[in-house]
Amino acid sequence: MNAAKALFSALLGLCLTLLAAPSDAFPGFLTSKTGAGIKVNSTQIVLMKKANATAVSLMSDYEGALEPFAMVLVVPADVSVEHVTTLKREYIDRVDAVSAPRFHEYWEQDPCDPGPVEQEWQRNMKADASSAFLGGGDMPQSTQKVAKELSLDVKAQQKEGEYTFTLLGKDDSIEAWLKNKGYAVPPGAAQAVAPYLATGLRLLVAQVDTDRIELVGGDRAQLSPIRFWTEQPYESVPERVGLLNSPGAQELLIYVLDPAQRYETKNYKNMFPPTNVGVDFAVKERIGEFYAALDDIMLRKSPGSFFDEYAWPSDGCGQPCATEPLQIAELLSLGGDVFERAVSKQAKNPKPPELTKEEIDAFNAATKDLKPKERKAKAKQAKDDRNTVAARQALLLRHKYVVSRLHYRYDEQTLPRDPQIGAASGAVEGGVAQPKGPNGEASSEVLPAAQNQFQVRYINFHPWVPVIQCQTPERYRWGKAPRDYRGLRKTWIAEDLARKSRTQIKPADMLQTPVPSLGLTGKKATLVTAPTADAGAEAGIAGTTKPVAKCGCSVPGVPARPGLIGALIGLLVLALTARRGARNSRKQYQ
Repeated sequence: MNAAKALFSALLGLCLTLLAAPSDAFPGFLTSKTGAGIKVNSTQIVLMKKANATAVSLMSDYEGALEPFAMVLVVPADVSVEHVTTLKREYIDRVDAVSAPRFHEYWEQDPCDPGPVEQEWQRNMKADASSAFLGGGDMPQSTQKVAKELSLDVKAQQKEGEYTFTLLGKDDSIEAWLKNKGYAVPPGAAQAVAPYLATGLRLLVAQVDTDRIELVGGDRAQLSPIRFWTEQPYESVPERVGLLNSPGAQELLIYVLDPAQRYETKNYKNMFPPTNVGVDFAVKERIGEFYAALDDIMLRKSPGSFFDEYAWPSDGCGQPCATEPLQIAELLSLGGDVFERAVSKQAKNPKPPELTKEEIDAFNAATKDLKPKERKAKAKQAKDDRNTVAARQALLLRHKYVVSRLHYRYDEQTLPRDPQIGAASGAVEGGVAQPKGPNGEASSEVLPAAQNQFQVRYINFHPWVPVIQCQTPERYRWGKAPRDYRGLRKTWIAEDLARKSRTQIKPADMLQTPVPSLGLTGKKATLVTAPTADAGAEAGIAGTTKPVAKCGCSVPGVPARPGLIGALIGLLVLALTARRGARNSRKQYQ
């Protein structure tokens, strides 16, 4: 029995060791005081542009010993310490969630319901007098409407305490500064930054307080975003300096917020990923793994390409939305407050429109029973509210942007030069066409358009399966989930790609729509039958093929190793059997 127990423990440990997640990294110039290795799995950069100003927010994660370390950033020459601040992580997380590739389910509408088809993004989420209020009765009514602008959060939010910033002068040596502060100097650091310093750029050092960073598990931590702003042209993202810390493939996400234009890379190829294509239901909660594997296929077919994954106005969030659109406080925090410095006082506080007769009558009716002093105070409050509403409406109009998302996975060989980011030639539309017919056919083309409406969307279909109760059913009208659907109403998105397995899901097995450009033929969905009241049969696509259950020694986000893992599972079963047999034998002779 002891031998069986030992064998079981050894095999279990070996299995878990083999399943340890592979090391990924992010290009970042980080250095510790002991010289211990630091890994960063991904980075996200938000470039917010307006007129001559650009606000740059950079966020990365961190993997390594929780000891004092510093981050070195290359910044334009006009950046001062006053131009630098720390943001809450949630702001960049929100931009990621709004723009990420998404999974969406379509449901066949009741073939006997003559009403129009409603999509998930068309649902009316507002309560009104016809809605039950807290489970009983109507919403309370009021003769005066409260402007929604009065409830807006319009303050930019910052975070303090995680970093100590130092801006080095043009004559300061980064090696000398790091040594003086007790930090190890990465080999080749001076040579890596020299080309940037020669063009007039400067170095910003952020010393990290490890007691203030947020742990996300083990030796992993999530660093808060660092934001700086400049009035010099910011078109080149100095990524190559970060290769000093790069042990392998790395993820880079660049989001650009511009008042009028979408953005793309100018010195690398741009590629639109497949969008609006049908996929198996198994992709739903594993969209990240599916998209990571598809990303590798796209890179093999078109090496050195940035993937343009999203272009949409900031007051929207795609169809369907994974989360609500970016709020004004978030836009101000990401850089809008910088742009407000150039806005005149008059533009910030426009004169509100004159009151209408209906508004005057409503105010008089609401205050007719008040004492003169109280009525005067009410009038002043109403005037202040109108001024506030006018100012906030003007603020909202000043902060409308086009959100672009660029994604690149690379190593030292596939990043020969810093990416140049610039305005694209025009607006595009794609990933928004609605499916039609029994096969749920929808256009996956990305075409020029008057307004940007492009998203990467993967779709799955639920046909009508109850008995059809009418003589002339209208089939294959695809829309939102039925009212009695009890599943989680969530839009799953591809996020944290650096941590996702890139081998467990095979896009060739999951795609139901052919993608010839990638050599993927697609697999047709399974047909189902919807019985009618007259015993007829109506065929529709299922698109909900359940994944075949497979037994394997694996953990989420880690590639399985079928041959070796299968053998280990067999040995583990033998060990358990031997252990159980020994226990039974001992009981028999007691």
